[in-house]
Amino acid sequence: MIFNHGSEKNPAPCGPPDLGYFYQKKGFAFFTFQRHGQGASPGEYIMDLQWKAYLTHPFNLSAAQSEVVGLQELYNKDVEAAAAWLKEQKWADTQRIAMTDISFGGIQTILTAEKGLGIRAFLPFAPAAQSWNPVLADRLKRAVRQARRPIFIIQTENDYSVEPSKVLGAELEKKGSPNHARIYPPFGITTQDAHWGFGSRRDGIAVWASDVNAFLGATMR
Repeated sequence: MIFNHGSEKNPAPCGPPDLGYFYQKKGFAFFTFQRHGQGASPGEYIMDLQWKAYLTHPFNLSAAQSEVVGLQELYNKDVEAAAAWLKEQKWADTQRIAMTDISFGGIQTILTAEKGLGIRAFLPFAPAAQSWNPVLADRLKRAVRQARRPIFIIQTENDYSVEPSKVLGAELEKKGSPNHARIYPPFGITTQDAHWGFGSRRDGIAVWASDVNAFLGATMR
């Protein structure tokens, strides 16, 4: 299971512990990495570049948003490299690779789904809930339409925005089962609990575990 971290400057090197444990119990190796500019990976931090894009185009929001989407495309090359490295490892079962994430990482997972890369299933959690805009929406809709392997998008009602699940879920419904999106009842006390904790904490995992198990069972055979 490849894990795409979020937008945080210093993501945990091994990913969320409870999430890693959940997949390890299912027999997956939980593989994490850090895109450039985050954690131990050198380079420019994508959030700084996003801010710069908006400052550069103060009167042209669409141009700024297009530049931000271009940054997502650029940083997705790190995801490609991670998947390529993983496939070279002797311990990896290259016929049973899946990908998941939380938050910003969900954008990366959906862009990767368009490319395929030999990955069997994609599980984006709360993708673009804090960064949804018309330009990004069009790009992710195109990625969902082009994806050849199943996608299951997961969010809660009290996330920052559920538009990603509604809009992209409509595209997934056109593709048919097992592609789908699900918006679960409110979780936690704060919006951040819903956005981050639902996909990474033990109490959140307990809510969606059976649905994810069913999805993986249908797609990883």
